[in-house]
Amino acid sequence: MTAPLLTGPALARRAALVLAVPLQAALGARLLDDADPAAGVAFTVDELADGGAGGAHAGALAVGLEVAALLAVLPHLTEAEHAVSVSTAVTLPAQAPRGREVAFPGTLDRRTGRSAFTSVTAVCDGVVVARAQVVKAVVGFQPG
Repeated sequence: MTAPLLTGPALARRAALVLAVPLQAALGARLLDDADPAAGVAFTVDELADGGAGGAHAGALAVGLEVAALLAVLPHLTEAEHAVSVSTAVTLPAQAPRGREVAFPGTLDRRTGRSAFTSVTAVCDGVVVARAQVVKAVVGFQPG
């Protein structure tokens, strides 16, 4: 018998746990759709996310890309599983200006046993500002 996947309140609790991590919380990361955590996250490029020249710091964008990748995987995990990044490929084709919102919709491309392959595109004002392919290792969930 296969364990049930994260859905409903269990999925919402796990997504809230992801967003409560201090780095995500400090950036103001929020779900794109409260009813569908897997849809991704967004945050506004503010003082913490600014790279010093009026646009988003690549590190701040990397946080959004990583979080969106994890959220895309969550509905494909059981309550006993978690996913951690093991490989990330990122491109940054444009700048996200300070004061603007960046949305990070992610998708699960496939899951094979203990690996999950995701794609995330960061969009600001209709312009793609970052893309990532993130491979996640599926591991045991150890709430802390």
